[in-house]
Amino acid sequence: MAWRGVFAIGVLTVITVWLGFQGMLGFYIHPRYNVFTLVMAAIGVLLIAIALVVPHTGHSHAGHRHARGHSLMEWLSLSLVAVVVLIAVVLPPTTLSSYTAENRSFGTVATSPAADAIDIDSTTSGFENLTVRDWASLLIQTQDPTFFRGKPFSALGTMTESGDPDVFLLTRFVVTCCAVDAQPVSVPVYFPGWQDEFALDSWVTVEGGFQVLREVDVPGNLVVVSSGIVLEEVPREPYLF
Repeated sequence: MAWRGVFAIGVLTVITVWLGFQGMLGFYIHPRYNVFTLVMAAIGVLLIAIALVVPHTGHSHAGHRHARGHSLMEWLSLSLVAVVVLIAVVLPPTTLSSYTAENRSFGTVATSPAADAIDIDSTTSGFENLTVRDWASLLIQTQDPTFFRGKPFSALGTMTESGDPDVFLLTRFVVTCCAVDAQPVSVPVYFPGWQDEFALDSWVTVEGGFQVLREVDVPGNLVVVSSGIVLEEVPREPYLF
C-alpha cells in the first residue's frame, strides 16, 4: 500500500512527459510553463527510479497491526488513486467546451499588451490577422458600426450558443496560467440554421464583415455576417495567451 503514491505520481508524470512530446501541454497550461513542467516531470521520474532501487525498510509488528486496522481506508485510498489514474490514461486530451463557456463570463478580455495595443483608428489593413480576442476587445471599446464598416473579419474559434437561434458565438478561451483560469471571449456571428450544418463546439474559421441587424438580440445589434465558414481541426494551441 505504501507504493500507491509512487504509482500514481509515476503514471501522471509519464502522462505529462507524453503530453509534452505530443505538443498537447497547451491544452492544460500556458506555453511559458512547458519547459518548467517537463523538467519537474523528469525530476519526478528520476526520484521514482531512486525509490524503486533503494531497499524499503520494514515496519514493526505494532506498525503492521496498525496498518491492518486501517486496511479498509487504505484500499479506498488506493481505489481513488486508481480511478484518477484511469481517467487520466483513458480520456483523451481535450479543450474546454461550450459548457464551460456558458458558466463563465462572455466578452471578458484579459488585460495584456496585445489587447490594449489595438489601434481603433487603424485602417482596414491588418484586420485580417486579428484573433477573436482582438475583435472582442474592439467590440468592448466601441459599438459604432461606422468603425467596423468595410473591415474584413477572419478568425478561428469554436461555435457556442448565444441565446438567439440565428446567432452563434465564435469563442476562444484566454489563458493566463492554465486552463483553470481560462476566460471565454466571443464575437457574435449571424448564420440562421447553423445548428443544422455544424455541431456545437466545432472549430471553424469564419470570414465576413460586421453589420447592424435590428432583429438579433446582441449588444448594439452588431454581428458578423459570414461570407464563408470552414470546419477546422483543433489547433495545437487552442487557447489564446
